[in-house]
Amino acid sequence: MKLRIGLVIAGTAVFVTLVVSPGLHLRSASPQPRPAPATTQATVDGPYFSDRDQAGERIIAAINRARSTIDVAMFDLTHPDITAALDHARRRGVRIRLVGDREQGRDPHSEVAYLRSKGIAVRLSGGFHGERSIMHDKFAIFDGTTVETGSFNWTSSADRYNYENLVFISSPAVADRYEAAFQRIWEQAR
Repeated sequence: MKLRIGLVIAGTAVFVTLVVSPGLHLRSASPQPRPAPATTQATVDGPYFSDRDQAGERIIAAINRARSTIDVAMFDLTHPDITAALDHARRRGVRIRLVGDREQGRDPHSEVAYLRSKGIAVRLSGGFHGERSIMHDKFAIFDGTTVETGSFNWTSSADRYNYENLVFISSPAVADRYEAAFQRIWEQAR
């Protein structure tokens, strides 16, 4: 089967022909929300890089600015200062939900048990396809309007040793898409 797809990238039309072998079984796509339109007004803050831009401090500042909600999908969370900021936000009345990876959340260095002990709603998830899959997302939604995303796990290693990146996107339309993704993960997590 041949499928011709037309795209417009940076004002230039690009056509791609996809050839699918007859024996190849494609996973059927479930209905997905449409991406935020390109005309959506968004403010981008970043990108920030862990080796020079104090990425962990920027996440802590975003947590400290939150007024009503923080929803976090994070593969790994071991950074004690970020954890402390989340607990402080909870004490200020911010509703926090965290979904982490099932295996990483059981690691002795994980802050998941600590956050649960402080009353923060925490669930753990694998991926969406079998036992070997993982919850590998790394994003947070602040007050339903701003998203932080990138390669940066909320870990001490990401902040102090690894090459990582993050960006903040302020756009209710983009935040809505991330919130829908968070909700799908949250609902199946335990």
